[in-house]
Formats: sequence, structure tokens, C-alpha cells
Amino acid sequence: MRSKWILGLIVAVASLAASHQAFGHVQVNDPNGGEVFQVGDTVTIEWQILIAHTLLNWDVWYSTNSGVGPWTPIAMDLPAGSPAVGSIHSYEWTIPFEAADPTVWIRVRMDNSGIDYEDTSNAPFAIEAPIVFVRGDANSDGGVDIGDSIAILGYLFDPKADAPVCLSTADTNTDGGIDVADTVFLLSHLFVPGSPAPSEPYPECGSDPGAGGVICDTSICIP
Repeated sequence: MRSKWILGLIVAVASLAASHQAFGHVQVNDPNGGEVFQVGDTVTIEWQILIAHTLLNWDVWYSTNSGVGPWTPIAMDLPAGSPAVGSIHSYEWTIPFEAADPTVWIRVRMDNSGIDYEDTSNAPFAIEAPIVFVRGDANSDGGVDIGDSIAILGYLFDPKADAPVCLSTADTNTDGGIDVADTVFLLSHLFVPGSPAPSEPYPECGSDPGAGGVICDTSICIP
């Protein structure tokens, strides 16, 4: 009899927990799992009220660890807005570089005069970091000069030479390959007045407008 009583208690607790999850007080609508964003994107975080309370304000976080945190604040003490059941609330989040991760969760908390309630994305979404570099900085020393031409030639003809950590830095003429023509192009830019400069990203760190041809293991650029 005692074992049946314990089993019944466990079932009741599980049922109560399921009921609490199914009928939350606040619900995250977007992003809610499976989306893919880029660093720098402005994403609309949206949530709605399922059960009304004496609402004071809202708090919003993200986590790149798990759906239970740890959490990094996005916006705290946002205006309460409408407390009505079904009302939609949102916040425009410009994604920082630090949030880049293949698994990201959002948490929204309803700050009330009594008990606070919160909800989290049902599943993780992804935030991709753009690959940033300076075209022409083949030796990754932070500048573009004759040393980069030497680095490209070394990569092409010296088996002992290190490859550029970001191969796209050596594609100075942006033809999709790395060969002697890239050295000629760079030397012309450096020493022949009127010669064309490397295309973007140059002369500052940036992402490649073409994107598809970028091959980088790492970069000295700090976004």
C-alpha cells in the first residue's frame, strides 16, 4: 500500500509540473529554436503574456551554455507595457560578437509585484560570427607592406614556409586563387602610383562582401 501511495504522489507531482510547463504565465515566441543569425543582426525578441499579473517590468537574457544558463543580460527593467492576456511584447536586440555560438537560448522574465515568472526558448538557435580580416595582410602583422608579398611567395614556393592563417588575405587581386599574380598586384599597389588597391576588406578589418570564398582558420582582427 505504501508503495502505491508513493507512486501516486510521484504521478501527481509530475502531472503538476507538466501542467505548469504547459500553462506558463509568459511565453517566448521568437527566437524559439532553429533560427540562424549573424553577429550584428538586429533580431526581434518577442514574447506574450498568458496569465495576467500586476506587471512591473521585463528582463531579457541570453545564454550560450544551456537552457538553464548561466545568463548574460540583454535588457533589464524594460517598460511593462500592456499587462493584458495575449498582449505581445518585443525588444530589438543587436547581436554582439560575444553572443556568437552554435547554441543560444533566450530567457524572458515577467517582473511582478508578487511572484515573478519566466520562459526560455524551446530549443537553441545559432549565431554565426563573420570572418574578419584585412586583404593583403598575408603575414598577419597588422599592416600591408612588402613583407606580405614575401609571405605570399614563401607560401607558394617554400615548403618550409607557414601558410597564411587566413588564406583570403593572400588573394590580393580577388580572383579566387593564390598565385604569383597576387604578389604582383600587391607590389603594384604599394609602389606604382595609380595602381588599384585590394578590394574590401581593405585597409581596415572587415568581412568579405563575397563571403563564399573566404578561407580563414583565425584572424588577428578584433571585431
